[in-house]
Amino acid sequence: MAEWCRNRFEITGKSVCLDVLIQWIEGNDAPRYRHAIQQSILLFLAGCAGILKPVRTVTYPPYPGLVSHGAGSTTVASQAFEQWLGLLTRDAFLDHETVKTIDRLYHQTGTGAIRWSNLPDTAKEIIGGVLAQQYADWFGVADVYERPDNAFLWESLLTFAEYSQPCDMLQVMPTRLATELNGSGGLLKGTGTTRSFYCRQFGVEYPLGQNVRWKRTGLSTLILEFDTIWCPPSGVLVGEISSVFDCEIRHWYSEPKNGINGYDCYDGGEHMDSKMEAEWPESDHAEENEQTHLYLVSDSQPGERATASAESSGTTAKIV
Repeated sequence: MAEWCRNRFEITGKSVCLDVLIQWIEGNDAPRYRHAIQQSILLFLAGCAGILKPVRTVTYPPYPGLVSHGAGSTTVASQAFEQWLGLLTRDAFLDHETVKTIDRLYHQTGTGAIRWSNLPDTAKEIIGGVLAQQYADWFGVADVYERPDNAFLWESLLTFAEYSQPCDMLQVMPTRLATELNGSGGLLKGTGTTRSFYCRQFGVEYPLGQNVRWKRTGLSTLILEFDTIWCPPSGVLVGEISSVFDCEIRHWYSEPKNGINGYDCYDGGEHMDSKMEAEWPESDHAEENEQTHLYLVSDSQPGERATASAESSGTTAKIV
């Protein structure tokens, strides 16, 4: 059973920067990196089925079936697919520029216009096999006994979420392309798993906030509280949050069962202070005594906040 680690950020920064930070806290920004993952899954499936082929004869040892249909003609679609294959081979970081590149290549291949009903039976069979293998990783569902049909899954990959998860850490620090497609490790030989990468990069297995609450205490101050499973997010991540949003973050964390607790301070990406065995701020008790009301910020809608791993959506609440 998972143990929850409490996290409290006391944040100081420019008012305009905190406004942008709140958008991230609430998950109001479109997860472009997630769009790139879905686009890449579709390109991967199209390659496995022979719908897309590279211009040259190439190999892809992690999954030979991706390029087993040989070379294609010198078309815009084939050239775009070969460029995308280069990104996959490098396990490229899904930073802003790479996400833009994948979006461009995806549209150049015309994959978004392909409908399941128009696919040849042989292509459906190949794609169906990959979807069955990667269902839990790519669609975030572990119940294989009630798996939707392949037509539904294909169409769902063509639906891109308008909102991200609350406190989506992958919006702050990029994940990697091949790692995301590989998921739990059963697809691409020799490629790392998302769990291993997330733990190294973010310090947590599921890089998003759970039970998120926040309170704007002034024009330049904000309190954010959220839970993570087992451990607090890494110092590298918290430092990056303070850099991206140009603010100071005083971070308290506590997971009592395993004795994990402490305090760190970051300012503009720099680690300023730390203290092990730090006590939780007393101001937390004052908020409890005020009988704070919680208002849901948003609920998940069909097609929104889709994830490629088994992540719970959680809810976001504003403390008023």
